Amino acid sequence: MFKRIGISAILCVAAMNFAAAGLVKKTFSAGDFERKYLIYTPNNPQYSQPSGILVCLHGLNSTMNDFFDTYNVSKMADAMNFIVLAPQALPEQSATVINTASLVSLIMPSEFSLNAVWGCGLKVKVNLFGATLFEAVLNSNVDDTEFINSLINSTLRTYPTAASNVFMLGTSMGGYMSYQFAVAHGEKLSGLISLAGSMGLSINPAGNKAKVPICDFHSTTDEVVPYSGAMEQAGATIYLAKPKSEVIQYWVANNSAGAPVSENVHNYSSNNGVTVEKITYPSAKYEVIHYKMTGAEHSRFLRKASGDCMDHIEEITKFIVAHAASNPTGIDIPTEQPELFYPNPARDVVYFAAEAGNVTIYDLTGRVILSNPFCLRQLDVSSLPSGVYIMSIQSDGIVRTSKLVKR
Repeated sequence: MFKRIGISAILCVAAMNFAAAGLVKKTFSAGDFERKYLIYTPNNPQYSQPSGILVCLHGLNSTMNDFFDTYNVSKMADAMNFIVLAPQALPEQSATVINTASLVSLIMPSEFSLNAVWGCGLKVKVNLFGATLFEAVLNSNVDDTEFINSLINSTLRTYPTAASNVFMLGTSMGGYMSYQFAVAHGEKLSGLISLAGSMGLSINPAGNKAKVPICDFHSTTDEVVPYSGAMEQAGATIYLAKPKSEVIQYWVANNSAGAPVSENVHNYSSNNGVTVEKITYPSAKYEVIHYKMTGAEHSRFLRKASGDCMDHIEEITKFIVAHAASNPTGIDIPTEQPELFYPNPARDVVYFAAEAGNVTIYDLTGRVILSNPFCLRQLDVSSLPSGVYIMSIQSDGIVRTSKLVKR
């Protein structure tokens, strides 16, 4: 959220990125501002038109390049046949806020500048010895919700086939902005992913209260966006967000999601001290998933290649594919699940209606995870990591496909 970036490094990396196929820098008029954004069109020869849109919102003082420089979303976009929209936030527009923000810089653990700020309802409030030292809502007069909404609408006029699959991914302050957008225009979204973000203390509650599937990643040891919403520093209490428990419960209630199911994520061997608890509040369409990490700092992006127990990109991809109206992997996921096996979700064993046959289980990228005959109407699935899979069952010369949720 609070990040210093060298100007020469930005220009160098940006020049390389703009040379990449499919990535274009554009401008868009919104309100009184000329806004900048990047658009990436997928390189997927299997499709004539993009299948969806992924709106990527960067953190405080970061740039629209982050998702291509740091997170390599273009590779994910190609696989899913999604357009990527990465808009740029404006600098803080209030001279009063800029002038008084220097007080906060004296006690903040990280650099506190306002070079790129979303109008997302993020209020910074600093109390010292019971008195309010600083209190301001950042870019409160910038309507970024409508800017992003207009940008999506404009893109859909060019790519109407993507309308049923619009997802939003926000990191840090971009997570705040994602939640603010979902409150106002949740009907546009097929799902929301927040990385180390939260909901601002002054988030605008107005909106149609649309149900939105949520995938939230946050570390209890986040030193920048505290899990509790506030931090103690140099004798002062700094309030930055709603407590994460309050954020999750807001969406659980909004989505009418069920009671939580918890599991420890250890998809890969790891001894680096970072642990992940996945808490799922189930719903047929509007589940809320919270990845509660411990031991990870604010900017930590978990990767299999780095020896972490979980890979962020893999979990994000699973979430998007599970909630996409049309599945970009090419494997058919029926909207109505036939009664081919039970229980579903499953933990250890699934039981089949047929006495014998063959079963193939795919992950959501189309990779074969397991292919075995089954007999006595059952199959042991205890070795499968938790997640969503596609199960193809061949019995009596007929092949049927269904979704399997492994807890």
